[in-house]
Amino acid sequence: MKALPFPCIRPAQDRVLEALPAMGSILSGNNALRGAIADGLMLKDPGAAYYVYECSGEPGRVTGVVAICPTSVLAGGKGDVSVDVAAAAHAIAELKVQPRPVSLAYEASPVMDIILGAAKEGASLYAVTDPAGITHRAWEVKREDAVGAIRAMLDQAPEPALADDPAYAAALVGASQLLADDARAAGTYKGKEPFNFAVAVFFPAAQVSGAAPQVPTGLLTHQVARF
Repeated sequence: MKALPFPCIRPAQDRVLEALPAMGSILSGNNALRGAIADGLMLKDPGAAYYVYECSGEPGRVTGVVAICPTSVLAGGKGDVSVDVAAAAHAIAELKVQPRPVSLAYEASPVMDIILGAAKEGASLYAVTDPAGITHRAWEVKREDAVGAIRAMLDQAPEPALADDPAYAAALVGASQLLADDARAAGTYKGKEPFNFAVAVFFPAAQVSGAAPQVPTGLLTHQVARF
């Protein structure tokens, strides 16, 4: 499957505990997000990277890799065209940022487990425990050899399955279509724009059953168009 590193918008490491509770306001519109970036509360990574995400708590420990994949991966279901989904799609298209990764399940290899385990030996970007007692950790992977190894493993993996709220996936597909329609109308559509991709956290299918954990909103976001 195609899953690529990406430049992330995320909280400043030393202000994550301040940023996460304020995400409803920060992600309320372009001006608010620009203000948070200007203030240093949020930052835009200058280059592309993969991220390793770990969720741990009473149910156990689950580790996934965060990357961007074609939105076509999310479009395999029946498609939810409810008013709520349409409104969510418009909100994402207007914000031009995907607020959190969509959770997917894939067939991970033992080699991938080793690669991600090595990445987790370094210092994490975040280690945040939410009110439910779940601890969320994230590591950035941008060293060329590690990026190449993760990409090679993901290239060999079969297409993932949705392990998230279908309405959220439908909203992401809808936002992509809205932005693509705007680009086509402007005569600028090329097919490789960021809005053709969704950020996802790929969890090993063996570690999740039914709905997978969700990365907290705003922790690892994907800018899908200029704002």
